[in-house]
Amino acid sequence: GKFMHIYYAHSTDNPDKSDWQELSEHLENVAKRAKLFADVFGAGQWGQFGGLLHDAGKATSAFQKRLEGKPVRVDHSTFGARVAAENIEQLGLLAAYIIAGHHGGLPDGGEQETELHYRLKHAKIPDDAALLPGIQLLQKLSLPFKLTRDHAGFSLSFFTRMIFSCLVDADFLDTEKFLAADRAICRPSFSSPAIFVAMLKKLNEHLTSLTLEAQKTTVNKLRQDILAQCQEKAAQKPQFFSLTVPTGGGKTLSSLAFSLNHAVKHKLRRIIYAIPFTSIIEQNAKIFQDILGKELVLEHHCNYHEKDDPEEVSYNQRRGLAIENWDAPVIVTTNVQLFESLFSNKPSRCRKLHNIAKSVIVLDEAQAIPTAYLEPCLAALRELVDHYGCTVVFCTATQPALDIPDKLETPLPDIQEIIEQPAKLYETLRRVEIDFIGKLTDDYIVARLESESQVLCITSTKPQARSLYQKFEKQDGVFHLSTNMYPLHRRRTLEKIKSYLQCGKSCRVISTSLVEAGVDLDFPVVYRAMAGLDSIAQAAGRCNREGKMAGLGRVYIYEPEKPVLMPWLKRCASRAAEALRSLPDADPLGIEMMRRYFELLYDVQELDKKHIISLLNTLTRELYFPFREVAGNFKFIEDESIGVIIPREEKSVKLVNQLRYADVSRPVLRSLQQYSVAVRPGELAALRKSGAVEMIHGQFPFFCNLSAYSDDVGLCVDKAEIWKNDDLII
Repeated sequence: GKFMHIYYAHSTDNPDKSDWQELSEHLENVAKRAKLFADVFGAGQWGQFGGLLHDAGKATSAFQKRLEGKPVRVDHSTFGARVAAENIEQLGLLAAYIIAGHHGGLPDGGEQETELHYRLKHAKIPDDAALLPGIQLLQKLSLPFKLTRDHAGFSLSFFTRMIFSCLVDADFLDTEKFLAADRAICRPSFSSPAIFVAMLKKLNEHLTSLTLEAQKTTVNKLRQDILAQCQEKAAQKPQFFSLTVPTGGGKTLSSLAFSLNHAVKHKLRRIIYAIPFTSIIEQNAKIFQDILGKELVLEHHCNYHEKDDPEEVSYNQRRGLAIENWDAPVIVTTNVQLFESLFSNKPSRCRKLHNIAKSVIVLDEAQAIPTAYLEPCLAALRELVDHYGCTVVFCTATQPALDIPDKLETPLPDIQEIIEQPAKLYETLRRVEIDFIGKLTDDYIVARLESESQVLCITSTKPQARSLYQKFEKQDGVFHLSTNMYPLHRRRTLEKIKSYLQCGKSCRVISTSLVEAGVDLDFPVVYRAMAGLDSIAQAAGRCNREGKMAGLGRVYIYEPEKPVLMPWLKRCASRAAEALRSLPDADPLGIEMMRRYFELLYDVQELDKKHIISLLNTLTRELYFPFREVAGNFKFIEDESIGVIIPREEKSVKLVNQLRYADVSRPVLRSLQQYSVAVRPGELAALRKSGAVEMIHGQFPFFCNLSAYSDDVGLCVDKAEIWKNDDLII
């Protein structure tokens, strides 16, 4: 065996090859690791097999020449894919998808040129390609679960993506260990069961101290009761749960208590919080970090860089280690990040998927999943619960109706409600009176706001917030909030607002809907432009929040003089009006009304606008799955906005210089997010053309003309101020 040809998987700069990585070693390492990852959901054999074959096509003289630096183009992945497809009965094709896609992404199945079936038949495979000795071929791979007739195609395609995740993460990690050992050493490693026991202890200590300090108000007594129910229900088996708690019921800590207790009891591996808005992510992540320890809570949102091929990307630019594959006990992320990854075909985005198996997934503000994608999202969650050992908690004050059989293609099975009598809880926690007051002109709204000493007014659009604010002519105690202000600027304004409220000073705030999500403000009076009932409930949650007023807080719902143009907002508002008319005696924010509202909303709305389920669920003998097409179609935010840096403070100027001259590292990019405002691609192009924005390294835009940014209202890109869904993030 000594004289056999040695093949290499990865090279270094050293021409004598003494420190190159041998191919057989790389294949065995990846196989071992991918098996470990896939074992979590009973598919270890698949992981192992994918690992052994993924780079088998590197055992050719052509690829070896490429490693020696000769400019040869070699397709090294189709060979292993072909071996899988030819040697294993029908399911071998699933293995072929993941092997063929482990660099460029899962391909579409089919007979067109770039598609899998075409590649298997027509790829030019070098004549000397042969399997390395010692690779044992399997004859059969079996699924770790039974398929059901209704969603066989969807389940198979989802399973393929999960195995793909095991393979690409194992491949990235072994490649990194060889090419960037110093980086591999920094990877955190967590033993999950023990760590959750320790975290639970920390949380319980924190909760005990909160209870001791809390005033004996009705609201606090209810919060303790909710918490107790969460701790008790956590013993139930992994499944779908809902936690229906009115705004202000303390659901952040209660849901964490449920998750930690549940994870400890059932030996789960992670807790994943998915949240629709950045503003709450930062806030919740901070709460969790303060209680559990900073290093255990990973915050994953803004998506500056995701490059795909580990061999091509210089390592100082690759983003934070744990973010790449979610290897942390608690992850706080966005709906966009979670769901787009579940439908992605790209190695970089799919790496984390296998780490979702055996997790508690808490969907905070569950009603905020975009309805156009509701069906595929629910189908993916159902897979995770049925076949990957997950628990899903729908956590919200306004529970969407996810179990309506005649509205949904795939209504969820029994969702277990954690709270005994949610309706009674709503009655007890009622802290506001709601008045629908019809159409008001801007001037009349301003007059009404001036007659209150502390009042919050929430508009539907950024332009309306700005024009109302500007009618006040810079009086003290009048504030404006919108996502046209960078996060740090918003946070400072919020601190100032809180201090005015606490001192009992006059305080009038005009804001977009960003204050409705997780911002703890408490006003006696709130005005809200007509919107969906879930938004109205959120706005009401900023009124008499702590229940300290003698009577009820007052919430006024008005219609603005300029009608809203966005079709989605219009639809929500008209369905809300219809729900209110159909149940004239019901509490406008009660559970019965919410259910009615969502039923009406789901009626008119396509719940799978891009036909993702039918694309994946059509099962043919050839197993054609359009992975690439689906990934391209599944975009929560159609219009990707870009963060533009606003360097108007000493610290941000310093960071911009670091970025420009020295350091494109994650900490610098992360710090800069605090000084960025999202603008749309069209606006950015106009700003660059007019010279207001410059690009650093061709990819990081920053404002060099700061006259467009004002201390009161933030960025004014007037030439193109088209409304964008206000605080949704990418």
